[in-house]
Amino acid sequence: MTFSAGCYQFGAFTNEAPTYSEDCLYLNVWAPVNATNTSLLPVKVWIYGGSGDTGSNADPLSNGCAIATNAILVSMNYRFGPLGWLTLGSPTNFTGNYGVLDILLALKWIQENIVSFGGNNKTVLLFGESTGGFLAHIISTLPQANTLFSSVISESGSGRYLTTTEQQITNVDQINQATIINASIYFYLPTNFYAHVDGNIIPVQPIYTSPKVPFMAGTCTMEGTFFAWSSFSNPLGVTSNDYNTYLSTVFGANLVSNISSVYPISMFNSTSVPALYAIAAVITDAEYACPTRRALKTSLTTNLGTYTYLWNHTPSCPWISSIKVAALSALGPTHTSELAFVFGEISDLPQLSGICTLSANEQILSVEMITAWQSMSKNGYPTLVNGTKWIDWSNGKQGVRFDQNLTFNIINMTQCDFWDSIQTFMTTTTPVSGVKSYHGIIISGFHLTFAITYIGQCPVEPMVITYMIVHASIHLLLILLALIGVMNIRRNFPHGIEVNKSMETIILVITFISTFIVLLFSFAWLIADSVWVYGVKVNNVQGDYPSITKTYCRSDLYKPAFILLTINYIDLLQNKPTNLCDA
Repeated sequence: MTFSAGCYQFGAFTNEAPTYSEDCLYLNVWAPVNATNTSLLPVKVWIYGGSGDTGSNADPLSNGCAIATNAILVSMNYRFGPLGWLTLGSPTNFTGNYGVLDILLALKWIQENIVSFGGNNKTVLLFGESTGGFLAHIISTLPQANTLFSSVISESGSGRYLTTTEQQITNVDQINQATIINASIYFYLPTNFYAHVDGNIIPVQPIYTSPKVPFMAGTCTMEGTFFAWSSFSNPLGVTSNDYNTYLSTVFGANLVSNISSVYPISMFNSTSVPALYAIAAVITDAEYACPTRRALKTSLTTNLGTYTYLWNHTPSCPWISSIKVAALSALGPTHTSELAFVFGEISDLPQLSGICTLSANEQILSVEMITAWQSMSKNGYPTLVNGTKWIDWSNGKQGVRFDQNLTFNIINMTQCDFWDSIQTFMTTTTPVSGVKSYHGIIISGFHLTFAITYIGQCPVEPMVITYMIVHASIHLLLILLALIGVMNIRRNFPHGIEVNKSMETIILVITFISTFIVLLFSFAWLIADSVWVYGVKVNNVQGDYPSITKTYCRSDLYKPAFILLTINYIDLLQNKPTNLCDA
């Protein structure tokens, strides 16, 4: 079978595409030989991973032949790296996110044409792994999602915070790439070209927006070993100093003690390299398990169906050529290790020239995964081979644990409370010297009071312009009314009532005091809003606003605007908005 050229790529993570070209936007369709335009088979659309800068639909690990027996499988190329994600911002309006546009175009093509291949365009599953799962989750939150597919599965990739267009530009301008090149363990550093919130293609942070279709997301028990083992020239020699350096580089010196107290090296003394496995555990939870929990929690708000799994099996065969048999036990159920099972690649592993075959029990496990993914496409919920419907995650936080026993269990994610607090901190500080700080946002108490009473909800970031227009109009009206009141003070009231000098003085004093208060409140309110917009639009704040509004949306925190006036004004002059959540 001949595949199209892969899109140009610049990473060294994988090198699966045989050739590269700018003429790369093609898709593959696998269908049963007897499928017709009346078959109406469920459709599964695959998005490959590759850290946002590598990969192709020619990857032998995602060959669709084994699972296209009673379904249609489609995979597409999409642009990545600078060609897929580069943004130039104003005044060019090159917003980037072209990789997302490529996938959306492929999904539109599927809606219009898949019936001709035997597929049903009403039962389309969008699924992906790693970056592919990340993109699948993002696209599932877009307004048009439910017109393009009917369900989504994110494998090891959902729930991450995105940078904004401005942050992407800042990252390119200010980060010293040479210090972290090839450092695949440094996930939290905003160094890669990636999908980002541009206000148009991706209008808002996906993690604050529920998927528009039934949603499944899961991870592997030891995601991080895949990266930790490959990121050191001598992984067997990783020390506690390496561990602390990693934590300091990724999360900042202030958080090293916090994280190392939750993940002490002593916790991993039973492993061959405790410091290495401590790094792997941090990667697993910080970058995969806990972002996935955030996405699952957001998905619950729609009641469309939310499901999760934990891949807890160590394959007996290498699934990619760079992994040796001797390394399997050290890696454990690591990143990408479920893919051969999802695609039914049970023999000749690693593809294409391997000689290893999965055991009989592993083949049963593969059938269970294929069945669940197939049911998600066809029905909008996963099932076991025996027809048992998976338990919704809303029911006691249960999911399927994929191992030799295949059981419904509570998927323990209690460690994610800690990582959620770290994520909140990470969005208001910077861990790396030379990277522009993600300053917090000052929000006036009156601003939130108005938003809750007038709009009926806590304000959200996309409504910046709306709020500013409404607020500015109210401010100007109040100021105008106050000035008119001062200018029209006369010796006589409108009804002709004569006043003496003392009464006139009292009226003037009251009027001027009232006017001063109105002007002060309006000025404070405008300053607070200006700093907010400054933080969002100029200072590249990511994710702060929803977390701060969550703190502020309590009646005991509606602070009068004039209390914030001095702080706001000083901070605005100093060019550094301040996070008042702890004030």
